[in-house]
Amino acid sequence: MTTLTPETTDPTTEPTTEKPSPTMRTEAPTRHPRPQPRTPSAWRIVTAREISVKIRDRGFLLSTLATLAVILGAVGLQFYIASTTGKITVAAVAPASTQLVEQAEALADRADQDIDITLHKETSEEAVRAAVRDGDADAGLLRTPDGWTLLGDTDTDSTAATWLGAAVQANALEANATAAGTSMADLARGATLQHTLLSPDETPETVVRMATYFFGFLFYLAAVLLGVSLATSIVEEKQNRVVEIIASSIRLRDLLVGKIVGSTTLALAQMVAFTAAAAIGLVAAGHEETFGQVTAGLGWFLVYYVVGIAVLACVFAAAGAIATRTEDIQSTTTPVNAIVAVVFVAGITASGTAQSILSFAPLTSTITMPARIIAGDTAWWEPAASLLVSLAAAALVVLGAERVYRRALMQTGRKLSFRQALKLAD
Repeated sequence: MTTLTPETTDPTTEPTTEKPSPTMRTEAPTRHPRPQPRTPSAWRIVTAREISVKIRDRGFLLSTLATLAVILGAVGLQFYIASTTGKITVAAVAPASTQLVEQAEALADRADQDIDITLHKETSEEAVRAAVRDGDADAGLLRTPDGWTLLGDTDTDSTAATWLGAAVQANALEANATAAGTSMADLARGATLQHTLLSPDETPETVVRMATYFFGFLFYLAAVLLGVSLATSIVEEKQNRVVEIIASSIRLRDLLVGKIVGSTTLALAQMVAFTAAAAIGLVAAGHEETFGQVTAGLGWFLVYYVVGIAVLACVFAAAGAIATRTEDIQSTTTPVNAIVAVVFVAGITASGTAQSILSFAPLTSTITMPARIIAGDTAWWEPAASLLVSLAAAALVVLGAERVYRRALMQTGRKLSFRQALKLAD
């Protein structure tokens, strides 16, 4: 008989378990995490929201369509005036006046003037007067013992007076020369006036002036519309406490950047549409040469416009942040609107040395530098240098406006000034 001691264990009834060594490591199975979708930056979300809200805003759409209508209407009016200018209907008793009308057209052609004078034949002097009164003719021509009389209804047609008057004088001189035994060639010797352009390859002054007004008007209009809309949306979010909810999720700096990028993108899209409408109008009106002359300046204008509008958007955002109610918008944006007005007036009225200086000044360069480029009055480096100056000034203005915006946005107690907002702590 076998006796089992306490130290002996039966291997068949109780398996031996071995404790792991402290140096041993238990390896878990390797797991590869699923890739997480990338979340766009906060400012991009704000930008997308700003654009989506704006393009559905009735005021934004109406202002855009109204501006397009004004531009197309102005181009159409110019086309209509160009098509009707130089076309005159003259009521007269034939046949004595027929030769006079033909001579007036011939004189206009020699002077490179596109004048079309149509003779409205009448049977009597009373019929001539009736045609002018009823509007059937622009002017009336009557033979008198002392010469000729030009009739008008309420005023004198300057074109008819110029060329018919020149024809009457030429006719009289020819008759007097014949009576004096000489010729018109002898009388007119040395009386020829020729036109010579000293800079025929440069853009005409009228085109430069027209482009300057166009750039100035669009910049001023876009700045005012953008500023009021942006400042109003900011103060509404502040007044309704929506900004406090947004600030708990993203940084105020990202909120400002998103609003500025969204507003600037929409403003640029508007400007591209406006300039495209003007370009189509010029081409449709037969001014392809004029369009080619302003193309270079138009491209630079869009570049300067983006910089200037982004700066103004940031300043208008700060103006909205220091307000506490929508009623405060007018007072907080007045200084900015005044600056925009000064830029507009200075940009379209400056000339010579003053224009050259303003073409390197921030904001005014948006109007004056493209105008100088169209006029061919710039060296190759000047637009780039001016743009660098504008970018440097824009950086400083944006930093200051961003500080005002960030410090004043959460202040709801009272309306602040820009100086008071700068003194607040972050």
